[in-house]
Amino acid sequence: MMDRFSPSRLLSIAALSLLLVGWGAVHPASAQEEEIRTADYDVTELTYPELRDFEVPEPERVELENGMTIFLLEDSELPQVNAVAQIGVGSVYEPAEKRGLASITGTVMRSGGTESMAPDSLNTVLENIGATVETGIGETSGSAYMSTLSDHVDTVLPVFAEVLRQPAFAQDRLRQAKSRVKSGITRRNDNASSIVSREFDKILYGEDSPYARTPELYTVDRIQQQDLVSFHDQYFHPNNVILSVWGDFDADQMEQRLREQFEDWEAPADFEPPTPPEPDAERAHSVNFVQKSDVNQSNIRMGHPGEITRRSEDYASVQMMNEVLSGGFSGRLFQEVRREKGLAYSVGGAYTAGYNRPGRFYAGIASQSASTVEATNAVMTEVERMRQEPPTDEELGLAKDSYLNSFVFNFDSEREILGRRATYEYYDYPADFLQRTRDAIENVTPQDVLSAAKTYLHPDESHILIVGNGNQFSEDLSTLSQDGSVDTLDISIPREPPSAEQGEMTAAEEEAARAGRTLMADAKEALGGPAFDEIESMRVVTQQQGQSSTLIVKLPDKMRVERGGLTIASDGQTVAMQKGGQTRTLPSSMKGRITGQLWRSVPYLMANLDHDNLSLEATGDTTISGTTYRAVRVSPPAGSPYTLHLNAETMRPERLSLEQANPRTGATVQVTQTFQDYREVSGVQVPFATETVQSTAQGEQTISSTIQSLEINVDPPDARFTLGDSASDE
Repeated sequence: MMDRFSPSRLLSIAALSLLLVGWGAVHPASAQEEEIRTADYDVTELTYPELRDFEVPEPERVELENGMTIFLLEDSELPQVNAVAQIGVGSVYEPAEKRGLASITGTVMRSGGTESMAPDSLNTVLENIGATVETGIGETSGSAYMSTLSDHVDTVLPVFAEVLRQPAFAQDRLRQAKSRVKSGITRRNDNASSIVSREFDKILYGEDSPYARTPELYTVDRIQQQDLVSFHDQYFHPNNVILSVWGDFDADQMEQRLREQFEDWEAPADFEPPTPPEPDAERAHSVNFVQKSDVNQSNIRMGHPGEITRRSEDYASVQMMNEVLSGGFSGRLFQEVRREKGLAYSVGGAYTAGYNRPGRFYAGIASQSASTVEATNAVMTEVERMRQEPPTDEELGLAKDSYLNSFVFNFDSEREILGRRATYEYYDYPADFLQRTRDAIENVTPQDVLSAAKTYLHPDESHILIVGNGNQFSEDLSTLSQDGSVDTLDISIPREPPSAEQGEMTAAEEEAARAGRTLMADAKEALGGPAFDEIESMRVVTQQQGQSSTLIVKLPDKMRVERGGLTIASDGQTVAMQKGGQTRTLPSSMKGRITGQLWRSVPYLMANLDHDNLSLEATGDTTISGTTYRAVRVSPPAGSPYTLHLNAETMRPERLSLEQANPRTGATVQVTQTFQDYREVSGVQVPFATETVQSTAQGEQTISSTIQSLEINVDPPDARFTLGDSASDE
C-alpha cells in the first residue's frame, strides 16, 4: 500500500487543494484567517548519512569454442528477455568509392529478410507477438538488438540469430535503403549544426580520412546487393561478436539455447577481428567559413586532435578539466561566455579519448551573427585561461560532485551494464575500469587539472570553423586568423564522381558518358537544335487537376512558381515561399527538390545540356509496349537522378522514370512520366501533355497536366525572383 505521506500523495493533495480554490470551494477569508506556521530549526544544519556503496551486478561470462563471447545477467523483475550483439565492423572499413555501404548493410540486414524468411513474413512474426529485432552499423562497431516477452524467446531467438548470421538483403529493400540515404544526402546542408559537425571532422582529419568522409549520391549509386553480401561475409564471424543477454531466464537454460543457435557458426581460419585505423591528424591553426544565408546565428567550433586514450594516467585529470571548462551550468564557458557576457545561445566542449585511439578537443558555441568574432574570441580566452589558472577548490569540488554523484546512473539499466562490460571485453580493458576511474577522480587536485590543461590544450594550434551568414557579421573573420587568411569551404553536394583525371572514372564509365552525351545531342537536334541555345527565359502556364499554375524561368537558375495563393521564388541562391501574406526562407533541401523538378522539364533540360554538373550516361536499349527506346541516365545538378527514354526512331524523349523517397515518410516512390502532344514554339518542340504515375506499396496515383500557354524569352525582371524580406525556417 502507498504511504499516505509519500511525495506523490502529498503532491496529489496539493494539486486538489489548488483545484478547489480555483472553483471557489474554499472561502478566501478562511485562508487569510489561518495562521502560517514556520519551522523552528535551521535547515542549513541538517546532516545526511553517507551514501551506501553501490554493488555493480556481475554478469556470467561464457565463451563458445568458435570464439564468440556471451554475457548473461538474470533479472526477473519483468517477463522480458533482451539481447545485444556488438560486432567489430564499421564504416571505417568500407571502400571509399562505396561510402554508405556499412550503414546500408546494417539497415538491410534487418529490413531485407533472411534466407528462410521474406521481409514481410519476418515482420509479421515479430509484430504478432510484440517482439523487436533491430540492426545497425556505425563508425567503428555494429549491433543487433532483440527484445521479447520471455514466453516467446524460443520463437524470437532463432529469428534474431538468422538475421545476424544469414541475412538475405532483398533487392527491393536495398533500393529503399539507398533511396533514404540519398534523400538524407540532399538535405544534409539544411541544418547549420550538422554542417559544422561534418565539416569540422574534415578539417581535423582530412576529407579522405575514414573518420571524416561522407557518403555521396554517386557512391551510394555504386552499391549493389553483392557488396552487402561481401561486406557481411567479411566481418560477421563469431569471434568478432560479443553477445549480451539479460532478463527473465535461467542462465543455464539460456546458455543452452544460445549454444544451439550459435555454436555451429564457424569463422574462417585466418580471420582476426579488425582494428580501426589510427586517425592521421596534426595540430595546426586555420580559420574556416561556410556561408549559410538563411540563418541569423552562427554555429562555431574550434579545436584540435587529441593525444590520449582512456588508458592514459592523465585520463581522470582530463575528465575534471572537461568538467571545470564546460561542465554544464557551473563550467567556465557557461559562466563567462553565456552568463556574464551574454554571447551564447549554447556553449560547451570536451576533450575526448577513445578506448584504442586518441580523441580530440573541441569547444563549440552558437551565437547571434553580429557577435560571431566576439563570441569566438571569448571561448578561446577561456580555453587559454584553463592553461593559466588552476581551478578553485569550489570549481573542482563542483566538478567532482557532478561526476561522482551521477556515477550510479552508469548502471541504471542492464543494457548499460552489459554494454559497458562488452566494450571493455572488446578493447581488453579491466572489467572494473569505470570504478577505477571514479577512484582516480576523487584524488585529482587543482594542480593536476592545470597540468593536464598545459599539456593537452593548444588554443594557438586550433582550427576554427564558422557556419553562418557572413553578411551580418560585425567584424571580419580575418581578425581571428594568425596570418589574416580565411578558407571559404564549398559544401555543395556533388552529383557525379570526380573527373577521370582524378582516377575515379573507369574506361567503361567514360564510354557510357560519351554515348550519353551523343544521344542527348541527337535528341536536342530532333527537337530544335540551335533554337534551344537562344532560350534565355520561359513563361509556362499549366493546368493540373483543375488548378492552374504559372512557372517563370530565367536561365540559368532563377525561377518563380505561382499556384493558387502560394508563391515560391528563387534568385539562384535562396528559395523563399509566400502564402497568406507570410514569407519565409526554405531550407536548401527544398530548393534542391524544386529545382530538381525543373530539371525534369524537356525544354529546360535541352537548354542546359552543357551544364558542368549535369551527368549523362547511356544505359542501353530497352523495349516498352513494343517501342524501342535509347535509355540515358540523367544526374542533374539538383534533384534525383532519373532515366530518360528516347524513341529510337524519332529520338524524342517519351518516357521518364525515377525512384525517390517520400520526404515525410521515407517510403520509396516509383515515378513514371510519359510525354505526349509535341508542338513547336519559337523553333523548339515541346510536349504539351504529361502523364505522371506515382507507385507506392499502397497503390498508384495518376496525375495529368497540360500546357495552356508557353512563351519563350519573355525577359522577366530580376525582382520577380525575390519575395522581399523573408524569415529563416531554421
